[in-house]
Amino acid sequence: MATLLAATLASAALKKGEVVPAFSAEDLRGEQHSSQEWRGRRTLLVVLTDKDGGEAMRRWFDEAAALRVPDSVHRASLLSFKLPFFVGLGTVREKARKKVPEAAWSDTWLDKNGDMGKRLSLPSSRMPYAFALDEQGRVLAAVHGEVDSPEAKALLELLTRP
Repeated sequence: MATLLAATLASAALKKGEVVPAFSAEDLRGEQHSSQEWRGRRTLLVVLTDKDGGEAMRRWFDEAAALRVPDSVHRASLLSFKLPFFVGLGTVREKARKKVPEAAWSDTWLDKNGDMGKRLSLPSSRMPYAFALDEQGRVLAAVHGEVDSPEAKALLELLTRP
């Protein structure tokens, strides 16, 4: 399994053992957050860098539930899009709210200029980026792709372990 994950880690900007860099963003409620909030608990972080990848992101969280990733594992999502200057953040937030369950609004962070994606060195892609983070915010595993891949299953399995 380690070999399987190593190949996938190479395709994601953050590598195993690296700590997620500090940044801040607003959630779908309009409240400010910091990436430091993920410290202290394991986290499944799924990042979208293309506005058309929402369905693929939802499948990551559905699969986490199906594989019984414990509730103690925090679920977080970042929507980091590069949109034209004339598209307001409020407009983007309202569209996202229609697709994201209200219970997840405070854990879904948004920007319209791609800043979070840039901070994580993630290029624009319709495929999601998924990261398993430990309690210190270090990357345990990373996958750039769909949740039905063997690498994705291995990432989620890491989060089911105590």
